[in-house]
Parts: sequence; C-alpha cells; structure tokens
Amino acid sequence: MYTKDEIEVKLNYLESVFEKYGAVPLDINEKNMEKFHQRKIYQYKDNYYRVDSADFEDNGEIFLVLSSTDEKKYADIGLLEDIDAFSAGMSDEQLEKQVRYVLGIEPYPEDYAQK
Repeated sequence: MYTKDEIEVKLNYLESVFEKYGAVPLDINEKNMEKFHQRKIYQYKDNYYRVDSADFEDNGEIFLVLSSTDEKKYADIGLLEDIDAFSAGMSDEQLEKQVRYVLGIEPYPEDYAQK
C-alpha cells in the first residue's frame, strides 16, 4: 500500500520521463484539471498523454495509468483513453520502459499482454 505522497512522487517521475523523451507539457484543460483533479497533458509528436493513478483491485493495490488521444479537441478538455495500467510497485527503470512502450520509442514485447 502506498501513501498519496508516494504515488505523487511516482506520477511526477513518469512525467519527468515524458519530458526526457521530448514530450512537451501543455497549458490546456486547465478548468477540468482543477475540477476533476487531472494532471497536466503532454504532447509527443501527434499524440497527447497524461499519467494518473487508479485503484482497480479490492485489495487496495494502486495502479499507475498512462492515457492518450491523438485528437487535440479531446486533449483540450482532458478526454483521454487509458492505454496502459501497471502496478505502482514497479521500479523506476520499469516505469521508464512503460513510457518508452507507450510513446512508441520501444516496441512492446510479443509476450507483453501475457505478463
């Protein structure tokens, strides 16, 4: 189980990895960011990305979520689709690899969906 502060550190780390690979934070969706406590949206090439966290399990395990859209009109209002969710217990190296997969910098392994 992670504290809210520990999850925040992991989300900040994921955002720093976005920036490391050239994603640019955008000043869009400010109204919904505040209203729905959404995080900043990043643009990488022609796609828009955001990180978040979610509790999908009854046991309280927290997952980190990467969301995306290729439509600016949806990014402008914070409407992104979840494209990958993974345990908050991953190491920084594993988290960075997830970002590389999502951004298309590194291809997903063939057995990725089976893990």
